[in-house]
Amino acid sequence: MARKRGGFSRFMGALTGTPYERLLKQIAKLETDHADDDKKLARKLGDLVDDVLAAYEEEEIDGEEHDLLMDAIEDADPDERTFDRLEDDGDAFYDEDMPDAPDIKTGRRKNLDELMATTDDSFVGSFGRDEFEEFRSKMTDDFIQESDDAVRAGDHNAAVLSDARVFAGAEEGVEDVKRQIALESGLADPDAAQEPEPEPEAEEDDGGITVDEDGVEWYEDEEGSWWYRDPGEPDWVLYEE
Repeated sequence: MARKRGGFSRFMGALTGTPYERLLKQIAKLETDHADDDKKLARKLGDLVDDVLAAYEEEEIDGEEHDLLMDAIEDADPDERTFDRLEDDGDAFYDEDMPDAPDIKTGRRKNLDELMATTDDSFVGSFGRDEFEEFRSKMTDDFIQESDDAVRAGDHNAAVLSDARVFAGAEEGVEDVKRQIALESGLADPDAAQEPEPEPEAEEDDGGITVDEDGVEWYEDEEGSWWYRDPGEPDWVLYEE
């Protein structure tokens, strides 16, 4: 990025009477003439940006002077805009010989299995694979050796039962932990005998008699007629609407 010389560069430009100085004076004049009209000042400064670029392309000013003029325009701009520089990061912004970005040929989509698959002529590292094969081979040899020793000792069944007892002991340990957690947390012991639920009492057959909220008994006969009996009354009375 071009080094900003600020007021000193403007002063030097005014002394030399170069195109840079004339453009610098135009910026100052626009600031004075349109001090009360920010909209018009912003438009005029935007036009002056094009004039500065044209002066650079005609080799009236160099890249550093171009960037310094852009600094002055930004300082005067009421909209606080920023404009491109020629020497930012050492790359010319207006370089027409800039190569285009290469086209990327993506081809068809591939899933993860296809990406992880290797071809016959590709190099495949042995890290992890050899270790696994060595571990599997060692475990196989140890198992065969232990089986042979057990058979020769005549206690093959005892060895199998011993392994079963080891696993059974582990399961019992888990159950003990569960039981302890249940007791400490106030939950019911999962192994405790559950109390049987009380059997529902047998309901007496009332012959289809229902009692309303007033204590009146109601009964529907086979013909669909309703009978009622008031509390304390021995006889049924046919209900007539």
